[in-house]
Amino acid sequence: MNPIKTLRMAAGLSQDQLAKRANVLQGTIWKVENGHRLPSLTLLANLSDALMLTDAQAGKLARALTAEGGSLKAESGLTVLVAIVDVMQLTDCEAGALARSLMQNGEG
Repeated sequence: MNPIKTLRMAAGLSQDQLAKRANVLQGTIWKVENGHRLPSLTLLANLSDALMLTDAQAGKLARALTAEGGSLKAESGLTVLVAIVDVMQLTDCEAGALARSLMQNGEG
């Protein structure tokens, strides 16, 4: 099962509720959950905030989404983030903090 869907369901949220918390359309959540889209860094940060994830959980989520991304990998800044994290051997916590930092600085 998609990690976003797993986290959403564990939080007891509908796709629409998560979308409102993350400030996106419900269709965006559907596309991510069904493997039609990898989230941008901004969306990753917004989803992490909406699901109240720690930096470590956000970093783990980024890795999980990239691992299951298949052919979508080449299209996403998320893939670049995970590649950098892997090369630099950052922890999940550091990866999550980096994603949030990049989003806050307008790089997502």
